[in-house]
Amino acid sequence: MMRNNLFIALLSGLILGPVFAQFPDPTRPPAGQDGVEGAAPVENGIQTVILRPGGKSAVVINGQYLRVGDKFGDKRVLKISESEVVLKGESGREVIKVTPAIEKIPAKKNAVRKSPAKEAAHQ
Repeated sequence: MMRNNLFIALLSGLILGPVFAQFPDPTRPPAGQDGVEGAAPVENGIQTVILRPGGKSAVVINGQYLRVGDKFGDKRVLKISESEVVLKGESGREVIKVTPAIEKIPAKKNAVRKSPAKEAAHQ
């Protein structure tokens, strides 16, 4: 019985091996990193924001650790917040959003509704 299972496993590997070879390796680093050719790195990509009290917050942009006042290329870091980093250079101000596709919208305080049973009890 054990010998049959081993034979089936080996045969499956020989037959299905080329089929699975078509799929990309999910553990491989993204293109453009670690010598792998492909897409260029993201320009002005915020990787980390570190918020500290007393104006000592920091940000990592394209692998470069920066604080307010530091230079990033030809621009200077003006402001670091949880949602954006503001840079200023010869070409003017530039705002880099931490998560550009996500916009925070504060919830209305009156939006919380009471359950119908509680509303009936208050009347």
